[in-house]
Amino acid sequence: MYITSADQLNEFCKNIGSAEVVAVDTEFVRERTYFHRVGLIQVGAGKHFAAIDPIMLSDLSPLLDLLKDSKKLKVFHAARQDLEILVRLCGQVIPPVFDTQIAASLVGWGAQISFAKIVHKALGKKIHKSETYTDWCRRPLSDNQIEYAIDDVRYLMPVYDKLVGRLKKMGRLDWVKGEVESWEDPGTFALPDPQKRFMKIKNLRSLKPRNLTVLQKLAAWREEEAVKRDCLAKSIIRDETLLEMARKIPRDEKSLSRIRGFYQKELNKSGANLLSAIEKAMAVPEDELVVLPENNGHATTRGVEELLSAYVQIRSEELKIEPSVLADRKQIHSFVAHYEKKEDLEKHFLFQGWRKELIGAPMFSLLSGQVGLKINPSGQICLIDS
Repeated sequence: MYITSADQLNEFCKNIGSAEVVAVDTEFVRERTYFHRVGLIQVGAGKHFAAIDPIMLSDLSPLLDLLKDSKKLKVFHAARQDLEILVRLCGQVIPPVFDTQIAASLVGWGAQISFAKIVHKALGKKIHKSETYTDWCRRPLSDNQIEYAIDDVRYLMPVYDKLVGRLKKMGRLDWVKGEVESWEDPGTFALPDPQKRFMKIKNLRSLKPRNLTVLQKLAAWREEEAVKRDCLAKSIIRDETLLEMARKIPRDEKSLSRIRGFYQKELNKSGANLLSAIEKAMAVPEDELVVLPENNGHATTRGVEELLSAYVQIRSEELKIEPSVLADRKQIHSFVAHYEKKEDLEKHFLFQGWRKELIGAPMFSLLSGQVGLKINPSGQICLIDS
């Protein structure tokens, strides 16, 4: 069903109003805009499935009220971007949520498995992803595009049922709940802190503290401007150009106009604001200038991290899940850094939920020398008391 009118939307939402579990997906475009441009919202429960057109509908209230219902479980596949869209539309988080991609990783079907692969694995069906790169905001949509979109929620429900059965059998249903817990926190979907966006720019370590502070203020202005214009930040001013401004610190429009990659059109529009941001940076006291943390931790802990990675590999084989699902390299590096700096490991990701017992606590025991590793007669690596 393709919904383009208020009457259709009201009728559909009434039909699925009593459902305890609903499948949800979105189709969007995000190539030149800061925020997602939503083309379709697909929803299904029982025998009712629909592609709802937010471009044709001025009021999505019946749908949004349904999604905000905390008594309904919303099932997604690879939910993060869908949730960013829906949380923004609803003005709040929409728990409870279930993610079939996460669930699949916890039953051993692989990390970040595609929807087509999960449908084939769970249901033995092949679905075609021929419309993956469709411009979902262009109208009219073809019948093939609409059916393609609806298939995503039509197959999502039986996939969910299959995964829940496997998770219960393996005693891992609560693992999924722990993985999506952060999605109940509105802060998860907050816009990035503009004052921290400069850290994403490459080659900034060559800058002195004053120049870094200029870069911070310029990048913060650009981020806020991108939100206002709903455009990509780099389309306003490229990273390389901001970096050059931070190096040369222009104090007037003439100097600003000489910065390579900064064009007259943007100078006319934003020159005064950029110069204002630079002046704010120049007014920052010496003892409050930006100083980057030292970047020398990895070299000193490489051997330790390799040891822990070997242990993660062992545990993942025992649990029949991908090593990266248990703990990826960044998480291992962070864990070692926390330990070496004597920071509170109880707050670390690997000490949360099911991971604490299965991987976090054993890794701590290895680091603290309470246990060691040995190769048993079967050629397997195992823990031994020190």
